[in-house]
Amino acid sequence: MRVRRLVTAAAATAVGALLVGCAQSDRSELVTWTDEHGRACTGVVIIDSEDGDREMSSLDCDYAPDGRQPGRSTTTPVPR
Repeated sequence: MRVRRLVTAAAATAVGALLVGCAQSDRSELVTWTDEHGRACTGVVIIDSEDGDREMSSLDCDYAPDGRQPGRSTTTPVPR
């Protein structure tokens, strides 16, 4: 499960990097949170710098392993 999450995060970062390369004025952030069902979720948010519009891509949610709780919610800029 952890490997899947790392692969998904790497793919999301790559998608975000490609989108940033096409539209230099936009920026991407990798976002993690826990949904209302207790799943740990990760997604890439593309933020349009012209109007502040946000679009989610590469969404992935998984339940935490038995006996574990998801970590705190975070937002991290995608490296360029």
